[in-house]
Amino acid sequence: MMSPKPFLASLGAALFIPVFCLCTGAAWAEDAGSAAGAAGAAAADPRAAYKEIKLLELVPATRISDGGRVIFEPRPVRFAAKLAQLPTPQKSDYLKQVMGMMGMGAELKVGQRVALDYGGEKLLAAYVEDDAAARIGKELKEGDTRTFYAFHVYNNRYGPALVITSFSED
Repeated sequence: MMSPKPFLASLGAALFIPVFCLCTGAAWAEDAGSAAGAAGAAAADPRAAYKEIKLLELVPATRISDGGRVIFEPRPVRFAAKLAQLPTPQKSDYLKQVMGMMGMGAELKVGQRVALDYGGEKLLAAYVEDDAAARIGKELKEGDTRTFYAFHVYNNRYGPALVITSFSED
């Protein structure tokens, strides 16, 4: 028999996520014309679907002051940052649970993190998909600035929880 605690936690998350998405949808919504344009551009270049963000603005705006977490449907984002630390092992049980709830559990394998210097007071830790971590380890060194492609999965007391999937020099 299933323990009531995991069931209630799953039920709470299942109820919370749609409500949160409805409440925050306006902040991320695009008008129909730009959404159609983005879809056409994404067909030509898959990276065009990644919304450009500035971490210097996003990090403080997404910090959860009560220590909780706000989960939502992962959003593809891209941003410029300086690699401050090469990939290192990172526990990702919570991330895997969240991604599984969102139907992305099998798509991304994540077991490492990097530290990013985005110009804020502190470095930002970001999860890194395993293939991207291997590529970062081979191609980059600390101090290199790149455009990173990631999924914004949830917010916590540190700001956005990002899962980097790729990077480019542009």
